[in-house]
Amino acid sequence: MGQWNWKKQIECNMRNIVADIREGDKNSFKEFFGDYYPILCVFASKYVKNEEQCKDIAQETLLSYWEKRADFEDIYKVKGFLYMVARNRCLNYLKREQVNQAYVDEANRESEEYFQEEVIEQETYMLVRKAIEGLPPQMRTIIKYAMEGLKNPQIASEMGIAEGTVHALKKTAYRKLREQLKEHFYLLFFV
Repeated sequence: MGQWNWKKQIECNMRNIVADIREGDKNSFKEFFGDYYPILCVFASKYVKNEEQCKDIAQETLLSYWEKRADFEDIYKVKGFLYMVARNRCLNYLKREQVNQAYVDEANRESEEYFQEEVIEQETYMLVRKAIEGLPPQMRTIIKYAMEGLKNPQIASEMGIAEGTVHALKKTAYRKLREQLKEHFYLLFFV
């Protein structure tokens, strides 16, 4: 019977505190905060393993209650609100961390992939450009025109030579380029 009176007394005190908090009594809220802050920290630690984050969640949860204090008339609704808000804040934190980590991981992966692709592309262009520059002048000009999209008749017209000559020189130039670039052939697949 003594235990029942003790529980009844606590319930009565909590009802009074909730009523006082509802009226804006900061001292009652401070007392309530002191009672529930450690409880909410422990509750949050079941979800979040970062102690500082658990403290932040508990504090933010209690401040949410203070902001909505006018909506609550009994301790059971307050407790339900506190646990629900704390749980949601924990889950939101975990989602944010997963998203942030996934974003960071993806950004690192993409940035590394982008970097590698960019290096390969630049190195390949440099090798091809140097190989083209190593060709005799007439072949070099034909290859440059071909790379710009000109067809053999157009190249012949631009250079003032026969189309058959363009075809023969282009064929020879491509053979020379293949020979020069054969060690780097694998890079050409990345371009």
